[in-house]
Amino acid sequence: MNLRESMNKHPAIGWGVAGGILVLSVLVYFFNRPRNETNELVQAVTIRCAETGKEWTMPRGAMEKQLMLRAFPVNPEEGLINPDTGKPTGFPVDDWNKTVKRINDTRAPLAQKDQLKNPPKK
Repeated sequence: MNLRESMNKHPAIGWGVAGGILVLSVLVYFFNRPRNETNELVQAVTIRCAETGKEWTMPRGAMEKQLMLRAFPVNPEEGLINPDTGKPTGFPVDDWNKTVKRINDTRAPLAQKDQLKNPPKK
């Protein structure tokens, strides 16, 4: 007996396989769709220079990467590097202090762990 004959005799098996594939497809779709964090990191942020007033935009992810690469704790008085002057005078127009606080809070446990491993020399 070949596959076609057995499917004609027992159509419930075919429908069961098709239903299983459908359920699997739905699960893969829902577990692989982008989350809000990703959308937030590609959001364009407007940066304004405190000295010149010039504005430019950059993705939030690039801004936060620059902050993560700075020495801990990040100083909220020191802005992003202005591409024209090379000075750290660029500040986002909206939520700079909140962002710096969140970055510092995220990095604090790592800094404490590093400090325990490598205590300052006296």
